[in-house]
Amino acid sequence: MPSLTFREIASMVGGTVIQGGDVMTKSVVIDSREVKPDSVFFAIKGERLDGHQFVAQALQTAQGAVVAEVPEALPPGKGIVRVGDTTVALQMLARAIRQRYDFTLIAITGSAGKTTTKEMIATLIATEKNTFKSWGNFNNLIGCPLCIDNTPDDAEVVVSEMGMNHKGEIAQLAGLSRPDIGVYTNIGPVHIEFFGTVEKIAEAKRELLENVKSGGKIVINVDNEHVMRISREFAGEKITYGIDNPAAYRATAVTERGLLGTRFTIRAEGEDRDFDLALPGRHNLSNLLAAIATARSIGITWDGIAKGIQNVKPASHRGVVLPYRGATLYDDTYNSNPYALASALTLLRQAEVTGRRIAVIGDMLELGERELEYHAKSGREIPKEVDVVIGVGPRAKSLLDGAREAGFSNDRLHHFEDANAAGGFLEGFIGEGDLVLIKASRGIGLDRIVTMLTGEGGTH
Repeated sequence: MPSLTFREIASMVGGTVIQGGDVMTKSVVIDSREVKPDSVFFAIKGERLDGHQFVAQALQTAQGAVVAEVPEALPPGKGIVRVGDTTVALQMLARAIRQRYDFTLIAITGSAGKTTTKEMIATLIATEKNTFKSWGNFNNLIGCPLCIDNTPDDAEVVVSEMGMNHKGEIAQLAGLSRPDIGVYTNIGPVHIEFFGTVEKIAEAKRELLENVKSGGKIVINVDNEHVMRISREFAGEKITYGIDNPAAYRATAVTERGLLGTRFTIRAEGEDRDFDLALPGRHNLSNLLAAIATARSIGITWDGIAKGIQNVKPASHRGVVLPYRGATLYDDTYNSNPYALASALTLLRQAEVTGRRIAVIGDMLELGERELEYHAKSGREIPKEVDVVIGVGPRAKSLLDGAREAGFSNDRLHHFEDANAAGGFLEGFIGEGDLVLIKASRGIGLDRIVTMLTGEGGTH
């Protein structure tokens, strides 16, 4: 964050200085284990833990704290600000920093690909501008403000995700930060448990474009009907990208090279340019097109974009390729939904292999009352080129039933209740030359299979 005194912080969040108003701080943390000597600790009350329990621990290192409940014993020399609600204060600080400092804010939303697209946008823009990005998938009512709160003094561009699982969340996030550019990846059946239909999800995603700063822009995927529908009435500049349909930034001559990535020509601004993307799959190409369109919209040169594309790498557990005893693992265990699963299975089908194509598919969560129907449909759509399907979790039984209906014989189908059981089976089952896709919702924990097999965290 910009260097601020605790008196300035109190003014920005509507709080009261208890002590140490002149103490200076440069970063915001909400986890007492992450405090640094220049930090201010916000004691957030969560569903499971109350940060006030850790104030004393945090103050051993931090410059001070923002609290709703002032501890009885305060160490001297520390800045303390009291507020009514620390989560609201975190958000108010983000709004104040956004209003006070001159940086371009780019916000990304969508049903799949948000984090990868964020990483790509930041990588391309960082070739020519001081760029700050949110870390991990910090994209909710706490994580997104926390990103803005930690914006460095010299940041020219800030890139942040905006996620949601309830209507109104993106409106609140975008309303407090007023992005200069809103980027849409795609809209599909994710968090449908909370919405009921994809159309209602799309309406909630509309909240980003409704809260873009006056005179701002949106970057939209012409290949997604829901994105196109909600963007029709946007009065500002629309920058389009896509593969199947005409767009300002369109990929042509696409050559999918399996796990080696994708070679393509981008037709944009009246010229054709050839690029190689190291990340495999059409979905990653779509994410890159969004990143290119966004980077160009703020003046990144084509030389900078070419340099950035060379630096693009998969984020942790999002399509990381790992060797294993002469076989290859494709670690896509960070999250899953029917849309993302179909993309990953297409990649598995296209890949050149000397052994078998094995799909390890865990439960997809937050799909609502029709979750078993979605799993069965995904099972019916598994490409016939896949040799073995391994389902993990109770919902995956429906996926295997769908695969069976589509013609997969029982000897090609296996089911396990959890990741540990599946991992134990795979240790003896995977053979040389096999390509193994491992994908599920984060709550199923299939990353444990990757760790069991390779000892890797999936980050290289």
